[in-house]
Formats: sequence, structure tokens, C-alpha cells
Amino acid sequence: MEVTIMAKKIYPVITISREFGAGGHSIAKVLSERLGIPYYDKDFVKETASRSGYSEEDIEREGENLSRSARLLDNFLGNSMNYSSSHDAIFRAQKELVLHLAQQDCILIGRCSNLILRESGIPSLDVFLHADVDFRTEHVRRLGLSGKEDPRKYLNKIDDMRETYFKTYTKHNLGTYRDYDLCLDTGTLGFDACIDIVEKLARQKAQND
Repeated sequence: MEVTIMAKKIYPVITISREFGAGGHSIAKVLSERLGIPYYDKDFVKETASRSGYSEEDIEREGENLSRSARLLDNFLGNSMNYSSSHDAIFRAQKELVLHLAQQDCILIGRCSNLILRESGIPSLDVFLHADVDFRTEHVRRLGLSGKEDPRKYLNKIDDMRETYFKTYTKHNLGTYRDYDLCLDTGTLGFDACIDIVEKLARQKAQND
């Protein structure tokens, strides 16, 4: 992935955190088209692999997911001077990439982007997308995101790993309202209304800055 940094920014960087199955990718894609700015989700994988030295398969598996057992093992083995956690190395590479991408107008999905940018003093519009578990399960089932696994069990597993990842690297709980400008229920509001709300606020912020 080659990233061309624009000379002048118009919008704040938009970060989208989400529960699994709440439609983050779908909403970001349409926002990208409406605002004329790129969005980054799966693109993180290839670029992070080149920066970290890990394979794309490793990044796909560990780039935003961290099981509690894996974190406990990392903590246990971390007492050894010779041990280096792949999770930590991948997070550092993704953090560098988030800061690099934030030099341009863009939409960043997940990867603790909202708190990474806040810590670095980079203006952003931070959105958290959530929905009830039945709505999200149906979305996962409809898109075939769980493969051969039961959609509800797969959803719960991914939610748990994302929450562990976020807590580990930010010391915050995923979805805490104070960490976002907007918290939107995609199941209640619908994708179209959520897109309209974020687009309107992004344009307002662009005019005010």
C-alpha cells in the first residue's frame, strides 16, 4: 500500500471504533466516497507487515485481536530478557502507521486510533459504533464473516479479543463514551442515518477549523 500524503488537510481525521458486526467497514466505505477521502481497514495488514517484519497472516491474526490467555502468556514470558512479544511489536508498527496516515485526510478503522491520535495531539473526530447482539449476529451471518463457525460464538470471541487488545494497549475500556465524540447505535439508527450524522459533523468541523 502506497500512501500519498496530501499537502493540505480539510477534515479532521475520522476514527471509527466498533463492536464486531456493527457495520464499521460498510459505514467507513460510504463515508470515504461521500467525503472523497481514503479509508484504511484491511490495508493496515500489508503495510504493518512491511514495517514490523511479521507476515500478513500474523498481522491478520494478531493486528487487532488479543485473547486473554495470550496476554497472560506475554506477561509471564515478559519477565525473560530474551522474550519479545509479537503482539507488542505489531502494535508498535500499527501505531507508527496510524500516525503516518493521520498526516492526511482519512478514515481510520480500529487499531486504537482514537487514543493514539489524542495522545499525540492530532485533531480527530472519534466515532464508536455499536448495536445489540442479535442485530450484529445477523449482520455477521449475512456477510459470512464467521466462516464455518457459529456466528454468535464467533462474534463473542472477536468482541472479547478486541476488548482485551484495546484494554492492553490503551488502559481504557473499548466503548467508554468519554473516549468518543459520537456513540451511535447502528441497529437502531440504521447505517444510512449514521453515515449522514458523521458526514454532517465532519463537514461542520472542517468549516470551523
